[in-house]
Amino acid sequence: MPNSSGALLRLLHRRFATLGLACALALTVTWWFIVARGLWLAIEWASA
Repeated sequence: MPNSSGALLRLLHRRFATLGLACALALTVTWWFIVARGLWLAIEWASA
């Protein structure tokens, strides 16, 4: 039983680690999109 529970814990850890990395990547891309959009609007406003 301890062997199967350890395997299950490793599987869950791997699954949530992958999910965490995917969420971190999505947040980073979203953050840089917001920053780029803000810079674009600032340049548009300054050049108007």
